[in-house]
Amino acid sequence: MGNSRPADDPDYRNSHLQRGTTYDANLAGEPFDAFMNEMERFHLQRIVPALFPAGVPRYLDFACGTARITATVGPHAQEAVGVDISPSMLEEARKKCPQARFLQADLTQGTGDLGQFDLATSFRFFGNAQQALRRQVLQVLARLVRPGGYLIVNNHRNPQSLAALFHRATGGTLDMDLTHSRFRSLLAECGFQLVDSKPIGVWLYRSSLTGTVGKVDERILAREKFWCRSFLTPIAPDTILIAQRAV
Repeated sequence: MGNSRPADDPDYRNSHLQRGTTYDANLAGEPFDAFMNEMERFHLQRIVPALFPAGVPRYLDFACGTARITATVGPHAQEAVGVDISPSMLEEARKKCPQARFLQADLTQGTGDLGQFDLATSFRFFGNAQQALRRQVLQVLARLVRPGGYLIVNNHRNPQSLAALFHRATGGTLDMDLTHSRFRSLLAECGFQLVDSKPIGVWLYRSSLTGTVGKVDERILAREKFWCRSFLTPIAPDTILIAQRAV
């Protein structure tokens, strides 16, 4: 649950420019990150076909990184486009998803001729980014997602999760600020209506457990299915949010 933005650089845009060759290994090496990755893939493999039974006509993965999410959602799309500011991340993404189109660009500076998309995703971005950048990006995505289309994002750094609250109560400190209510308000401000959420890891009530959760097995999956209730989103350490663009 640590901050991915260097302390001496307030702009999250610059945080992953040279991390392409190490990003996936670092993610796999952190037990809670690996756990979130598996559970996000589990949910996305069910969410996307439910929203688009006939497939997604046009799909955009914003801040796609090494194509972690593109690789899961892309096979459900007729056209998949990934955009990131980091050339090293995109180099790895192209190896992982040769069927997708990847562009190096900062969409807050202009969207070019990308057109509109039926579905957009953005994972492990909003929880790390500064508030002004969050708003900028959501405003851009509101222009890129067609009216009635969907945006699926996550918040993996909820300061009101049980684990975070317990950590602070026992003397720890965490640099996290994106609560569920704050994210929901920001989505609404930018033209998106939250229609569903899938909380992940609610049962991890102690921050120490997030370091030992390990690989997802049938026992953990059963626990996740039990605790995956939308009303528990405000206290989950990670949540997938499904929002719809206003018509």
